Amino acid sequence: METKNILTIGIDYRVVRGGVAAVENVYSTFYQPFNHVTTTVTNGQVNKLLVLCKAILQFLYWMLFHPEIKIVHVQGSVGASFWRKAIFIYIAKFFHKKVVWHMHAGRFAVFYQQHRYAVRKVVNISDVIIALSEYWKEYFKNEFPTKRVEIIKNVISAPRVHKQQTGYFTLLFLGLLGKNKGIYDLLECIRDHKVEFQGKLKLYIGGNGEIEHVKQLIKEYGIADITIFEGWVSGDKKIELLNKSDAYILPSYKEGLPISILEAMSYGMPIISTPVGGIPEIVSNGENGYLVEPGNKEDIYKAIISLLNDSDLRNRMGSVSLSRVGEHLPEYVEKQLETLYDSLL
Repeated sequence: METKNILTIGIDYRVVRGGVAAVENVYSTFYQPFNHVTTTVTNGQVNKLLVLCKAILQFLYWMLFHPEIKIVHVQGSVGASFWRKAIFIYIAKFFHKKVVWHMHAGRFAVFYQQHRYAVRKVVNISDVIIALSEYWKEYFKNEFPTKRVEIIKNVISAPRVHKQQTGYFTLLFLGLLGKNKGIYDLLECIRDHKVEFQGKLKLYIGGNGEIEHVKQLIKEYGIADITIFEGWVSGDKKIELLNKSDAYILPSYKEGLPISILEAMSYGMPIISTPVGGIPEIVSNGENGYLVEPGNKEDIYKAIISLLNDSDLRNRMGSVSLSRVGEHLPEYVEKQLETLYDSLL
């Protein structure tokens, strides 16, 4: 797709750490050219401030000397990210550009309630809101009834499938380590049933965030023989874990539409997750996985043991996962974006 009229505002997509960076990384493969301004990086507060100042200058340069830019596509989140992006949205509207506000954060509703007036002002000057799912589209239509809201599916790279057998039931968790992703509920579940799981289950954990606390709990709970902490994983290491895992688990409290679940589905895995955000639109309880209420450790256990004990069930559910992920592959999402951009030009 030729996108000389489009300028994307977002994170450093060349270093894929998190869902937004993963989405932008895939976009960069089918945008020609991929005009991009990086507004933040993942390391250090001073570095983040310097990158933001540089980004503002770069953005002003684009606005002043590239009149061909007609659309500014803002990859949005909450917290400090929202306020950073607000700067660029206001500048873009000063230069009479169309603004596409692409909201990825599962905690947007909470953030909006805390900063309702300021958030509403920023969102209302955008031209289009991109939602990740029907759930979020309905939410945005209710909260911002005058705004145009479109769904663009979260995009994932085409899978590189070479499934491996490990001799164990292998469970995979990938995500930001903290309460919101349900990692502590998962570790407590493993602790409470470790005698039953020993010799049968391996849980691989990849992610950043509260790393030291997770390591401490694995040691304290005596589950190091079951639980393997990999740190942040990407590239070939991530593909290796996806290929050797039998099921994926993400027992989150708040979500948009997790890239990690979509990636696991593309590798033919059943999913254990929660009915929050857009997850119920891709995971159906009893069809391609199990949906448990956030914080319900007993139901997490029941879901794990059900899949552990029944390889035929895993295969059936994994096949359903695979059949549902096509709308999130690059060729489909590229067409959605092209239609949206054409409507604004």
